[in-house]
Amino acid sequence: DINNELDEKETESWIRLIRVLTHEIMNSITPITSLSDTLLKMEGSMNEKVREGIEAIGSTGKGLIGFVESYRRVTRIPAPRLRSFYVLPFLERIVTLIRHDTADRALDIRIGVEPEELLLYADEDMIGQVVLNLLKNAVHALQGRTDGTIRIAATGSESGEITLSVTDNGCGIPPEVAANIFMPFFTTKENGSGIGLSVSRQIMRLHNGSISLKCSRPGETTFKLLFS
Repeated sequence: DINNELDEKETESWIRLIRVLTHEIMNSITPITSLSDTLLKMEGSMNEKVREGIEAIGSTGKGLIGFVESYRRVTRIPAPRLRSFYVLPFLERIVTLIRHDTADRALDIRIGVEPEELLLYADEDMIGQVVLNLLKNAVHALQGRTDGTIRIAATGSESGEITLSVTDNGCGIPPEVAANIFMPFFTTKENGSGIGLSVSRQIMRLHNGSISLKCSRPGETTFKLLFS
């Protein structure tokens, strides 16, 4: 599949770029925060404004280090630990987490698994991260709606392929946004990091699978996970 090959090359290029940038940024920030901590520990009197300035430098530096570390996660995805697990209780556990976070909102979340005893051979924690990210995105798309619905469906084929989809009835994703959603750091959320779908794509590739936006229009947005 030429599209998968192109997507993989693009992701590899992004990862190499991120590694270089985070390495250089960390090399510059770490000595600054270390120096500020050393100065603040020095004995003797210090002008209060100087102290405030050094504290501000240290605090900002540490904030930037945390910021960079969050983006380093894009390049540090571990190898999956594969095992078989039942899909239905796995999805029920993820939905329980979402319901806890959205207890103050009226959301209709339903799960459909066919066959009911469907097994998936994957890293349960990593796939849980992918599904949880898709559900959080769906919840975000349903903000302000009183009739918000999320449908999670999982099916197995005779050939052994397993498909898992997440569908919401939100406003949909505009075409100009949909074209960039898997790009690292791209986000339309005010406080979003832009790494959720990028990391999800890498996790699916490590499972020899794929993630895609199958449908997006007002009233219906569907993301699909395919395990082959």
